[in-house]
Amino acid sequence: MTMRAMDIVFVHLNTSVPKYLQFNLETTISRFPEHRVILLHNKSVKVPKISNLLSYEVAEDSRWGRLNDLYDHPKDFRGNFWLTSSARLFAIEEYLQKENSEVLHVESDVILSPDFPFSNFRKIEKRLAFPLISDSRGVASIVYVRDKVAAAILTSTLISEAEKNPQTTEMLSLRVVYERNFDKVQILPIGPEGVRSYRNIESVMVSKFSEGLRIFNGVFDGVEIGQFFTGTDPRNRRGKILLRHDLVDGYLNVNELEVLFDSDRQFINIRTKKNFNSCSPIFALHVPVKQTRFFKKTSQARKLNRAVRESTSRKTIKLSFPVLIKSALLSFNRRVKKLSGSTT
Repeated sequence: MTMRAMDIVFVHLNTSVPKYLQFNLETTISRFPEHRVILLHNKSVKVPKISNLLSYEVAEDSRWGRLNDLYDHPKDFRGNFWLTSSARLFAIEEYLQKENSEVLHVESDVILSPDFPFSNFRKIEKRLAFPLISDSRGVASIVYVRDKVAAAILTSTLISEAEKNPQTTEMLSLRVVYERNFDKVQILPIGPEGVRSYRNIESVMVSKFSEGLRIFNGVFDGVEIGQFFTGTDPRNRRGKILLRHDLVDGYLNVNELEVLFDSDRQFINIRTKKNFNSCSPIFALHVPVKQTRFFKKTSQARKLNRAVRESTSRKTIKLSFPVLIKSALLSFNRRVKKLSGSTT
């Protein structure tokens, strides 16, 4: 009996679907026609018309409201971003309660290589797989969920961690998921082989990454590689894009790494500087800068190649004028509303 291909799941909640995600969905559908690509969304989201895209509208059960009440994050930030970044795990669990299949969750600003190793995930003994980027944080850039039981494990700490700390996030909760279920979670490798690739890390974690490299023969970017070599999200700094700035303070010693464009793969590889034997293909790249050319199939390879060519330049700051203007307008509108409220 032939097993059904793995579902590739994206989640978008509350706000309109951005262009970069539309292009990412189109590229993923075109690149992996044997896999179903599903957009999980809530009723606030209008699903774009994309050929062969499947969609699933999730319900907002009582846990959403409970988590929203517990979180002490700004509710008016990007469509209640802190809630939706955690609630997407509830959405995945709901979907798997219905489907009870295996899924690969991909963050909206993560791009997959043409040779993404889907079959290797079926070889692991554990029910879940995702990257850990520090002693306190996991990241849902790529999450493999084997079935509905695994999905329940994935969401198991969200409420309890928020009860203890209203400032917690899904990244902190994911780390707790691993610590409580280390026998059920496969750590995905985030960098090339060798201790020079890492910092502030215990040898046991280096061994875990090495184990992952043996299983997958490549790397799954948590956030550091893509953010360093392609740039930060301009919305975080009112239009400013920081390039080649080491900002994450995690395991990966990104200053010791270099990227290379692989023309055969039409994607990028990574290695530790001056260590040719450490070269590893990147299978998933986090692109927080969200420039659409990274996500369009027709321009992705050229944009990645350009990022590689510029990767040895000094760190710099660029400006996204559209984001700067939008940020200024939003700031102005908030001030007007605040003044209007104070005079009524």
